[in-house]
Amino acid sequence: APAAGGGGGIERRNLHHKTHRTFVDTPASQMRKIIAKRLMESKNGLPHAYMCIEVEMDALMATRKACNEAFGSKISVNDLVIKAVASTLKAVPEANAFWTEDAITFNSTIDVAFAAATPGGLITPVVRDANTKSLLEVSAAAKDMAGRARENKLMPEEFAGGCSSVSNLGMFDISQFVAVLNPPQSTIFAVGSTTAKAFPDGKGGVVAKHVMRMTLSHDARVIDDALAEKVCAAFRDRIETPALMFQ
Repeated sequence: APAAGGGGGIERRNLHHKTHRTFVDTPASQMRKIIAKRLMESKNGLPHAYMCIEVEMDALMATRKACNEAFGSKISVNDLVIKAVASTLKAVPEANAFWTEDAITFNSTIDVAFAAATPGGLITPVVRDANTKSLLEVSAAAKDMAGRARENKLMPEEFAGGCSSVSNLGMFDISQFVAVLNPPQSTIFAVGSTTAKAFPDGKGGVVAKHVMRMTLSHDARVIDDALAEKVCAAFRDRIETPALMFQ
């Protein structure tokens, strides 16, 4: 509050210490600038649409356990999701496409990218021909590229292209989120955590099942809601009946 000064004037209390803020500028790396540019291009240039489903995970978890016990491997849920996405695009080939100014272009291969954290930001290594690779091959490729991505040792061609992407935050206990499309791709599968949920058992009681939420972001120019529903249904089928991934 103002106070009277000795000379009859008004002495105002200095509030600088209450309002002053200190900022520190950290120069953006070249990778961070590229990521920022592509995110802006994606959100401003692509008509994002979204569809969310909940899938039962018990069969997938049992398949993962059986594979790891049989092969002495460490197959992750993300490895199985990558395989499921590849199988989904094989089952719904209309979704394996991207928009150009003059046409909708269909991919001749099924290459699935996955988000990997690096010191410079998120990068998306690509598992080439994920539909024809075995689960062990998908797992080995993903682990190798994720490790080299953290060390900034990926070659540019290893994170270029791709037909679709997987972004998985389930390991961080994120139940559901929406991912930004990775142009020119038309789909990205955002995968949340697996949690237990009670379901009616048909006998007046309840039974616990494990569920996961997946949010599909899709380019509405290429994939309308009817086609997006087909993609989600095919993905659910492969998560809930894992044998379908290997047909």
